Amino acid sequence: MKNFLVIAFIFLGFFLPEKSYASHIELKPCVQVSHCVREELEVENIIEPFKEIKQIIENTPRTQIVENDGDYLHAEVTSRIMKYVDDLEVSYIPENNIIVIRSESRVGEGDFGVNKKRVELIKSNFLDS
Repeated sequence: MKNFLVIAFIFLGFFLPEKSYASHIELKPCVQVSHCVREELEVENIIEPFKEIKQIIENTPRTQIVENDGDYLHAEVTSRIMKYVDDLEVSYIPENNIIVIRSESRVGEGDFGVNKKRVELIKSNFLDS
């Protein structure tokens, strides 16, 4: 019986994949704005907006993409001196032509504007490309 269940799960995994297409992930709102920034960008005139923003993030120093799921990206950004890790998330909503960017510090009460600067730099590079 146990072998049958294993074979059934494997079989169903091939023919009924859990996620055969990407669907955007709704990013949480910022609870504490002292160390979190969330912004939405309209991207009507950009051919492949998610691909472009992914390239910008890949080329950002001390940033490592830890999850990339079609139209959702999660990266970890490590601060230069103190080695704190911040979370950077991007979600693309193709039906609305919107990119949502969210950057949040994992620790502390404030971030000295680091998350706002990060999002502004990404937006600037993205809109100039």
